[in-house]
Amino acid sequence: MEIGKLNQRIAVLENHVKKDAIGNHKAQWEEVFSLWASVTVSNNGASEETDTGVTRAIQKIEVIIRQTPQTKRMASTMYRIRFDGLDYDIKGIVPNFQTQDYMKLICESRKAGAKDDIY
Repeated sequence: MEIGKLNQRIAVLENHVKKDAIGNHKAQWEEVFSLWASVTVSNNGASEETDTGVTRAIQKIEVIIRQTPQTKRMASTMYRIRFDGLDYDIKGIVPNFQTQDYMKLICESRKAGAKDDIY
């Protein structure tokens, strides 16, 4: 892949547990770094899902980023990305073991009807 195709800026968010003033633990997403990426809509890009009477729009994207020591330590349960004002859960990480230069993130958005964070 040519470096010029990484033309979209994304932010990587990490899940942290913070204590509030009275000692309650609350999960928060904090931006840890940002980087350039190639973002495309997945083949089955948009769909809807109904759960307990709530219809939820789902948008799936594929994000290609450079494989660095910082991005190699990413895990789908502890990180998510922010692109174009929307937060996307990382559903899968596909590293390139052959050339060790790029990796693909399979991501899914939380849109209208989605529940609050349960992490």
